[in-house]
Amino acid sequence: AIHHPSQMRPRSRTLTAVHKEILNDVVFPSNISGRSTRVTLDGKQHQKVLLDPLDKEIIENKVDAIVHCYHKITTHKIALGFSKPTHFQQKIIDSRAAKN
Repeated sequence: AIHHPSQMRPRSRTLTAVHKEILNDVVFPSNISGRSTRVTLDGKQHQKVLLDPLDKEIIENKVDAIVHCYHKITTHKIALGFSKPTHFQQKIIDSRAAKN
């Protein structure tokens, strides 16, 4: 492909954007509800990803496999967790528990 030196790379083609989309694909049955990145003094980044609490029953036993797959694909280590449910989400979770 011909590349002109003054041409900018589209934001959707950057490595960060690609890794973000890979993470969305890997955690597919659930949605990412939040993420935080911590940078230590030595420059290492620790990323914490929060998933939708409504999908906790589906994803809970797959968390280790998801983290391992994402690490193999991107060489980034992440910590997966579930966000605190909102009041509305808590009602949905309670109604699901009452049905079972």
